[in-house]
Amino acid sequence: MPTQEKVRLTMQVAFSSIILCFCLFKLSNPNDSQSSALYWGGVTSVLAWWMPSPGGSSARNSASVRADEVNAVHIEKIEAVPPMNGSPVESVVPMTGSHN
Repeated sequence: MPTQEKVRLTMQVAFSSIILCFCLFKLSNPNDSQSSALYWGGVTSVLAWWMPSPGGSSARNSASVRADEVNAVHIEKIEAVPPMNGSPVESVVPMTGSHN
């Protein structure tokens, strides 16, 4: 692991630990119950930052790749439409298929 990545990871862990400890300390104080939502938000945000993504670390799944390919084809069709009578006119290519 290069030095820059080690420094970055160390700073992320240090910052996350400080925020997490601060929020948990504030939540342990029973006299400050009005702002507990703020501190729970801090705890859950730090935990969410470190959670792995639901898709894992693998490449994008095939369904989203296919959707991007379809969208790219429609964008190319829209950009390929020539202007009418020399004036730029936006045109939309009708989508075919069933719509749910």
